[in-house]
Amino acid sequence: MKPPSPQPVASSVVTSVKKGPPSLPGSQPRFFAPCQSPSPHPDALTLAATFPDIAARVLRESNFLLPLGFSATVNPRGSISLTVTDKATPAASYAPYFDSLTRALNQSFPVGDNPWCTLVLAPTAVQLAIHGLPLRFLPQDEEELFPYIRQAILNDKVTPVLSARYLNPSRDSRETKQATSVVITVDPQNVSALTSGVVILSQKSKVELAFSSSRTSQCRNCWRYGHAHQRCTATHPTCPICALHHTRAAHRYQNSTCPRGGNNKPVPSCCPTSPPHCCNCGNDHTATSRECPARPPPHGPSRTNSPAPVPTGQDPMDLAVDGGPAPTTPPSGKGPLEVDLVTPR
Repeated sequence: MKPPSPQPVASSVVTSVKKGPPSLPGSQPRFFAPCQSPSPHPDALTLAATFPDIAARVLRESNFLLPLGFSATVNPRGSISLTVTDKATPAASYAPYFDSLTRALNQSFPVGDNPWCTLVLAPTAVQLAIHGLPLRFLPQDEEELFPYIRQAILNDKVTPVLSARYLNPSRDSRETKQATSVVITVDPQNVSALTSGVVILSQKSKVELAFSSSRTSQCRNCWRYGHAHQRCTATHPTCPICALHHTRAAHRYQNSTCPRGGNNKPVPSCCPTSPPHCCNCGNDHTATSRECPARPPPHGPSRTNSPAPVPTGQDPMDLAVDGGPAPTTPPSGKGPLEVDLVTPR
């Protein structure tokens, strides 16, 4: 008689599924190289498409063991940014190779006497605004404000603060108010601990993200000047090409035979019968045109605050990424301090 065949036994061991490391917040996976003299790159698309593979080759030849996947973008001022596609790997891990990567960048894409500067890490600090702080109990001296606020937040939240300053920089103007706002900078991982509010001077104060802009900043929602899109109060988007109530990405020309494909994608001035219309001045150009009479002049004569040159006959809107921001002049370390668009209390 044949012995009964053994029956499968259900295993009592449960295989645990390991979770991958959490994604890094904000810009921690990014690093970038600015041009020595900011100007549009003549072949930005080729640069963005091919440099990630060149960077990976340089790192592989250096026996680098971390992930080698990158995506690249080139802005209208010629700066190239690399983002690590493995979101758990910080850009700081690649810092020892920044010199080698910059050398490969300048050798692979020579731009004459305007080379790229050495790659640097993208800034990661986050600005928060603390509102409604009674002025009579705060130090009036900016140098004394930081240690005071730092200690107060450590007492309440055990959270380090990197810097602190008055939102309203004018001491004379502050003296006419009873309360004010203070802007602090913190590491991204500490933002959630503070946005629930902090107790300072025996009262709980509101804390929110502070978005910086200047009078030349252009909103990506309504395309007006002077505020960031995060603070826009418009109830609907405005198209920067035709000024109608839709996003730039949704802009289309109804002619199916449009020579520049304006029926399939947003194209400024795609046809003579479809001229652009500026929502700021009403003239026949896009809202991002540097020739717009409504565009605020840059602060002072400094070259660092001047807009980047645009190829002859090309509107800046042609350089914008579909659905993304149009080219803007980034803040300069030598120019005036930008203003945070949070109303002083």
